[in-house]
Amino acid sequence: MIPSGTLRFAGVSASGRQRRTGDTIVVTKCYWLDAPHGRVMISASKVLIGRSPDCTIVLEGPQISRYHVLLRLGGEGIELLPLGREPVLVNNLERRALTTLREGDVIDVCGWTFRVGEAETEAEPDGEKTAWFLERQTGLLHYIKGPSYRVGGDLKDDLIFVDWEPSVLSVDMGAGTPTLTALRPGVWCGRTLEAGERVALTDGERITYRDEALTVREKLAQAGGETRPSSERTKAAVRVALEFLPRGGKLTVEIGGRVHTTELSDRRCDLVACLLKPPAPFRSGELIPEDLLCARVWPGEKNGRTELNSLLYRLRQALTEEGIDPAPLFERRGGGLRFCLAPDASVVVG
Repeated sequence: MIPSGTLRFAGVSASGRQRRTGDTIVVTKCYWLDAPHGRVMISASKVLIGRSPDCTIVLEGPQISRYHVLLRLGGEGIELLPLGREPVLVNNLERRALTTLREGDVIDVCGWTFRVGEAETEAEPDGEKTAWFLERQTGLLHYIKGPSYRVGGDLKDDLIFVDWEPSVLSVDMGAGTPTLTALRPGVWCGRTLEAGERVALTDGERITYRDEALTVREKLAQAGGETRPSSERTKAAVRVALEFLPRGGKLTVEIGGRVHTTELSDRRCDLVACLLKPPAPFRSGELIPEDLLCARVWPGEKNGRTELNSLLYRLRQALTEEGIDPAPLFERRGGGLRFCLAPDASVVVG
């Protein structure tokens, strides 16, 4: 029997597609909720049920909380996290704490009933030749979907760890390969990252925060789902040209077999110019002390590390918006910053 009130879905679909020759096919677990008015897939994202209009399933009724219950991919399958004032029932038993669900479990939310479904499925990531995943320590794969995939402890994050702060890190796919952005200090990927730092990711790299670890996984269509060795990807520029304009400059970068061009504003252009053509005894591609960079970018001013962090962050954002992955281009280490160049790279400034 349908309880009083109304129910609606927000942007859910369970439509299938035919396989095309050469597509990436990844066999993984698929989960869903059989709801009173349709099926809600939860294989690649969380499902939030409640009264708020930004929920995946919106229930309207006097006992429904704004955010009543969250369902998400967990270490051993689907996890249910009660959030509302009224209890949630699983197989007629009251649940007020995190609960792992199994196929066939029945969830009751103030009279609305949902049944958990589970099956193996062949995931085909939207025409991409390469699929990228984050693998948890239990072996469960999370498909990195969309231009920005956030990991943290907030209900609006794409991958949720209950005891984490909101939006700890993001994995961005704007340039076709994943780039990690540390949104909070303490994220580790080869080294401890500062908030705002970006790192280009390759297959097999590990990201850790607190006691949790995520491993980056890449699947290729042409190789039947096998992984591409990280050595196949070029992580340094082979040609860089900076042309000064009346305001700012035009930057041309060749990296990974592709040529990118973008215009930079005055300060960003000054920073790039100082990295590509530093004062003696430093050379292009070497780590330049940050205090020297500040003195060159802001002559006569008392700007320091904070202002440099802000300028570098805006520079990276500008490059990302133009489709240029900034992570392979800059490295910060030991109080220095460098523009990463391949051996015998061509550098022109002027």
